[in-house]
Amino acid sequence: MNHFFRFLALLAGSAATFAIWQDLTNSYSASVSLGRLWYQHSPTSLQTSESIISRYIDPCGLITAFDCSPFLWHPIIVNILTWPAALVMVGLCMVFWTIGGMVGNHAFSRKKSAQRLKRSGEK
Repeated sequence: MNHFFRFLALLAGSAATFAIWQDLTNSYSASVSLGRLWYQHSPTSLQTSESIISRYIDPCGLITAFDCSPFLWHPIIVNILTWPAALVMVGLCMVFWTIGGMVGNHAFSRKKSAQRLKRSGEK
């Protein structure tokens, strides 16, 4: 799991580097928003992810007994899509890198504690 999250962090870091490059070469605005960048490179995946999240992941869209309007895509994800792409990708990179470190350290500490228990029991 450690390597998986570190790989995701490297992908997010690569996307952040690309977004920063877009910001530096774009003379029209200071920073490119995540939604605009996503729409420029893959508009069908943006629309598909909206329908999948609204229908299958959002609890209000998934369970009709809640009798509420879907809240995950429009107020939350649309707000994130208006943020600068480089900022979002750097944040995701840091989150994935931290999770990868915690997952790796947890497994390592479990091995160390097992070795300590084994040594303390031997005489």
